[in-house]
Amino acid sequence: MTVRAITLHVPDATYRRAHRAAKAMQRPVEELLVDTLSATLPALDDVPVEMEPELAALAYLSDDTLWVVARATMSAERQQQLHDLLDAQGRGELNQTGQRQLVALMAEYGRTMLRRAKALSLLIGRGHPFPTLDVLAALP
Repeated sequence: MTVRAITLHVPDATYRRAHRAAKAMQRPVEELLVDTLSATLPALDDVPVEMEPELAALAYLSDDTLWVVARATMSAERQQQLHDLLDAQGRGELNQTGQRQLVALMAEYGRTMLRRAKALSLLIGRGHPFPTLDVLAALP
């Protein structure tokens, strides 16, 4: 891992909080700040480039708003359309237009799942319990 040295200007109050926390944990302030940044900055390595800003912004939402994102789904109409196109593909009856629609709907579904997963990850990181299978199944 490459390490970079930087100069970081922080308000006095922030430094005092970091210093007190580091002292209580018997760690250097620099190490505490690096760990804090690493834990709070969104990991976007495996995210499509066009979704990076949207997923990074989730980190700044309230818990209530994150729960809304975690429960979001495609509309019933879009889900039915996706189901119908997948059925047609399975039967070998999908034309080029249908194939393009299927690709677009699968991409939309994937983006929805990424948003939901990121929202749940943030909620867990904020201390909410890891959802049980029953809770996950109850999410729309």
